[in-house]
Amino acid sequence: VPLLAPAADKLGIDLIWFGVLLGVNMQTSFMHPPFGFALFYLRSVAARVPYVDRITGKTIQPITTGQIYWGAVPFVLIQVVMIGLTIAFPQMVMHYKGATVDPGTIDFKVPEVPGFSTLGAPGGGNAAPANGAGPAAPSTDLSQPPSFGDAPAKPASPPAPDLSQPPSFN
Repeated sequence: VPLLAPAADKLGIDLIWFGVLLGVNMQTSFMHPPFGFALFYLRSVAARVPYVDRITGKTIQPITTGQIYWGAVPFVLIQVVMIGLTIAFPQMVMHYKGATVDPGTIDFKVPEVPGFSTLGAPGGGNAAPANGAGPAAPSTDLSQPPSFGDAPAKPASPPAPDLSQPPSFN
């Protein structure tokens, strides 16, 4: 990648597409004989000598390296087709290159829920204030921060548990 990415960038090749193409190529190389690491992993777990299956009682023949290689051929062909599709149809990879959206032009509209005010208070937000002056009208002046009245008193901290006795779960 350090050798190929600068050259691809100078040639005007999209680096995301190029990275995906390299990834699919590397995936193919892991199962391609004779140096496919996945094939060596399969060889390490496949039986080398005949053994008796504990459940069926049948003798199972060993698996040869040639059988493993031939078993990988369909998957290598699928990977080669995927490389061809990635080259032929780069929009499969580059769908992220659609029209850009300016976040400042997005307008969020929240639907009103019956029984809730725009601030989320139950009952339509028409609760009488503490001074008895009638329902409070919401302020439309956005140049000042909203006023929420006096700050509520800090709740009392719960009593400390009595650690001299075992806990009761009743």
